Amino acid sequence: MEPSMILGIFELIKSYTGLGQKMQTLLCELDKLTGKEDEVVSQVKNEECKLGRKRKRDVDDWLRDVKRTKARVSCLEQEVADRRWYSYVNLVNHVNELIKQVDELQKQGEFTCGLTLIAEDNIGYELPTVELSGDAFRKNLNKVLSRLRDDKVLKIGICGMGGVGKTALVTHIHNHLLKESIEGKVLWVTVSQECSVHMLQDKIAKSLDHTLSNVDDQIQRAAELSHFLKRERHILILDDVWCSYSLEEVGIQLGFNGCKLILTSRSLHVCKQMACNEVIKLEPLPEDEAWNLFMMNLGHTIVFSPGVESVARSVAEECGGLPLGILVVSGSMRGLADIQEWRNALNELREARFNEDCMEEKVFRVLKFSYTRLNDLMLQRCFLHFALYPEDHRISTENLIRDFFMVGLLSDSKSWEAEYDRAYTIINKLVNACLLERSKISNAYYERDYLKIHDLVRDMAISMVRSQSMIKSGLGLRELPSEEEWTEDLERVSLMYNFIKEIPAGVSPSCPRLLALLMNNNYFLKEIHGSFFSHMPALKVLNLSYTGIEKLPESVSDLHNLSALLLHKCEKLRYVPSMVKLRALRTLDLSWSGIRKTPAGLEGLVNLRTLDAGYSKLKEMPEGILPKLSHLKQLDLKSADKSLKVKNARELISLKRLEKVRCRFRDIREYNAYAEYLKLRDGDGGPKQWELILPIIYKEENASRVFGPPICSKTVRLGACRVKEGGGEELPLFPKGIECLSIKDPLDGMGSLMDIPSIINCNLRVCGLKRIPGMEHLVLLSLNTPADYYAPLQSLEYLKLDALDDLHALVEAVAFAARPLPGWISEGKGFWGLKTVYIYKCCKMKNLLMDTLLSLLANLENLHIQECEVMEEVIAVTEADDLTSTLSLPKLRTLCLRDLQALKSICGRTIMCNSLQYVTLQQCKKIERIALRVSLPHDGELPRGKDNSLRAIHVGKDEKEWWESVKWDSPLDKSLLQPYVRYR
Repeated sequence: MEPSMILGIFELIKSYTGLGQKMQTLLCELDKLTGKEDEVVSQVKNEECKLGRKRKRDVDDWLRDVKRTKARVSCLEQEVADRRWYSYVNLVNHVNELIKQVDELQKQGEFTCGLTLIAEDNIGYELPTVELSGDAFRKNLNKVLSRLRDDKVLKIGICGMGGVGKTALVTHIHNHLLKESIEGKVLWVTVSQECSVHMLQDKIAKSLDHTLSNVDDQIQRAAELSHFLKRERHILILDDVWCSYSLEEVGIQLGFNGCKLILTSRSLHVCKQMACNEVIKLEPLPEDEAWNLFMMNLGHTIVFSPGVESVARSVAEECGGLPLGILVVSGSMRGLADIQEWRNALNELREARFNEDCMEEKVFRVLKFSYTRLNDLMLQRCFLHFALYPEDHRISTENLIRDFFMVGLLSDSKSWEAEYDRAYTIINKLVNACLLERSKISNAYYERDYLKIHDLVRDMAISMVRSQSMIKSGLGLRELPSEEEWTEDLERVSLMYNFIKEIPAGVSPSCPRLLALLMNNNYFLKEIHGSFFSHMPALKVLNLSYTGIEKLPESVSDLHNLSALLLHKCEKLRYVPSMVKLRALRTLDLSWSGIRKTPAGLEGLVNLRTLDAGYSKLKEMPEGILPKLSHLKQLDLKSADKSLKVKNARELISLKRLEKVRCRFRDIREYNAYAEYLKLRDGDGGPKQWELILPIIYKEENASRVFGPPICSKTVRLGACRVKEGGGEELPLFPKGIECLSIKDPLDGMGSLMDIPSIINCNLRVCGLKRIPGMEHLVLLSLNTPADYYAPLQSLEYLKLDALDDLHALVEAVAFAARPLPGWISEGKGFWGLKTVYIYKCCKMKNLLMDTLLSLLANLENLHIQECEVMEEVIAVTEADDLTSTLSLPKLRTLCLRDLQALKSICGRTIMCNSLQYVTLQQCKKIERIALRVSLPHDGELPRGKDNSLRAIHVGKDEKEWWESVKWDSPLDKSLLQPYVRYR
């Protein structure tokens, strides 16, 4: 026998005898790590209980890594128990690898720099509201404001029928209080029907940007809420209260520190039950004010032809003086000029009158008029879909469009892009008809569109579909509705956003016409027994997203007509039954689910249009399945388990109808094969949206955590590969038009971003670089280089630099010492479109760039620099500069400097920042002087809307003494800035 063979056998035996011992060592170390995990979780929760603190990103990342490692150890333990001779060496290697990983996690878990950060201040923002005017409105507004100034008045109630303008009035009050710059906070909470004390406590806590302990003890929660409410003066607005609450049971203590309450309700009785010191009852608008509001919403520039105005006034009168009805009806009449159309509208309103004296029915008549005038079945169906959501539910435009697709309201026979545009148009029409309300939620870093429906409009929609729908969303249900309520006429059932825990055995409702069953966001739902779906043969949409189910019952396999199966965020899901019979399925959403194995029968879903397994635990997609799904338009295989990789690019290339794809490739060869295909098919039927990932060893981060970069449709993420020419190894190809580029841990270094050979083909909007060895600057400027060399930077808006250990500055210039800067640099035109820069843990970075290059940042809106331990100056000043001259960052809105222990100055010269709204200076105690010129609102008022004047200066809670010693180098007296300082 050969010596090498003998040696191999010896190593095998040695592995066998040492495997058990190594496994014991691993389990022992894992116990220590679990103890450290418990300690960290306990400590971070205690710190988060303090107002103004939030956990660091690193803590969440570490906890997630610990969870994944524990899962790997658990799987490995089973493999060791079932070991075969041929797997000994591999098992030993895996155990050794995990021992090192557990040891490293223990070291990382020390968090020597702390677990939490000081959170951004939860300052109030103006709420979108309807413009109201007239004597009645001004009288009520002034009355409430005057009562708030009376120390004896602690509770003010505003009551009136639905649609009379209660919410509109209190939003004006809310915004007025913000502009008054009152001491303390203005808190807004929408209460709505079926709101328990527990739910109300959570809503108030959320308005404080705080989370209460997850316990059932109401008294304990009330004490905790009271503790946070009493920390500073506040005015609490409770909108849409349907029943009386004991304020003590909730945890609201008025009078303490000047705290007061305003509530609105349809019931005068509720206001009296809650012992309001002042009750204001709103009445319908007088005729002249109603007409003015009607005309204002119709359009100020409208000129009626003879005879039309009198008819229009009659239409306005039919609204009964209710602001909501006036807005909805006038919205539906915009753009109509012919008297025939106005007379027809008047007749429709009059013919729709109810005989009942119930005022609510009369309001419904007015609202239904606008619904009827949509004159488009698709518009009407999309509007009625809103009735399925809970009362006062707010949903982003993006998520609503996604829902439209998922429930089959939009066709997937056309291109995805065309249908998306159609959906957006539908939403705009509903908003313009005043049937939906659009609002923007924004902070210093992002702005997002949200939509909601007025509760009375929702009530009207429910009344229209009641005979065919069971809508019990957001009611706090803990059990499934009784079988008597599951009638044979039902077509839609919405039980979303409840607390249902189980669907017990023996429950199998007979609903032969049921098309959609929405049970999403029942977070505690763990089990659906056996035959629940057995008598729902027509079911097309089943939504179980955001539930705790571990497996789907076998009865799902017989839903032959099912077109959408939605299991998003079912993190505990492990089993889905055979899909062999689900040939009508067009959407399968497994994203963020716990599913590990491809469901049986997937290859038979020949009509599938969308397969979403993004961030799921899916481990493998067996070869041969994808080519059979020839109708796929959207495919997401970016699994949380990085073992899910495309092994054969030809399978993706075979999907000729694919419009959106996101996946990880096994190696550079398969990645390049698909990248080459995209280059060939660019603009000629290939996917229009893609995210291509070449194996990244480390976790991938979502850049939107910080500032929210632009949404990019063409993304490439590279990790642990070579990206620069030289070395003889195959380099990754870049498809044409890349908008987002992320590079981590390359196997070779880049001196600058321009070292990437294919960068010229990019249309970069977002760029993220992490752990790039040898990169001393992002861009090196030289007079010897033509301006068009830097063309790929023109579109770059968002830049994130993380842990670049050799980075000295963002931009460096050479050969400029004795020569003037060329115009394309000194003017900053056509060179760089940067709007957001985020720099984190660049430990050799002494400054961002020189003041002579500041014009390159002329478009900068957000600048965030954190944990750069040697940075002494953000903008460095050259010795030859005129220190009396002024620099400018004209568009800068947000400046955030954190944990910069060596920082002595932002700049040695004054910087004009007339658009600056938010400044954060935390753990920068070496700063003695701040050379920024900012704009303050006129007449001492707080800024409104999109006013670019200063809004807040965030300083560490324990840094008051330092802040008071800092000199502000500006014509402004520093005392004028004091109202904007927030110690958090």
